[in-house]
Amino acid sequence: MIWQVFWQVVMGLCAGAFVAAGLFTFIVSLGIVTRLAQVTRTAAYIHYFENSFIAGGIVGNLFWLYQRTIPLGSVGLGLLGLFGGIFTGCLVGAVAEILNAFPIFFRRMDLKAGTALVVAALAGGKLVGVLCSYFF
Repeated sequence: MIWQVFWQVVMGLCAGAFVAAGLFTFIVSLGIVTRLAQVTRTAAYIHYFENSFIAGGIVGNLFWLYQRTIPLGSVGLGLLGLFGGIFTGCLVGAVAEILNAFPIFFRRMDLKAGTALVVAALAGGKLVGVLCSYFF
């Protein structure tokens, strides 16, 4: 009986490690960390970006595994939502950039100026859609 529990724990930890390694490999292969450092002109601090991604993954897994309440009440929940949204936005932006979606779209629409406004409008539309989905 004890061996069954032991092997279940070992297999669960191995499966979790493989899934986490796959996610972090996907993030690294998209170049999110290096692109963020390049865009923000903070390449000297790239190790802080990498450590933040790792710490976020570990802390997120610990919260999910032990199902603790978010500290600081509504403020903590708001911060968690903010950081989760930033991560999701960076991931979506990196996928779109890797697939060259924006340059192809802008070339087909014959858009020469105002690309920053289009990207901001897309982000704003995403925000409004999420808020409508959440509150209605």
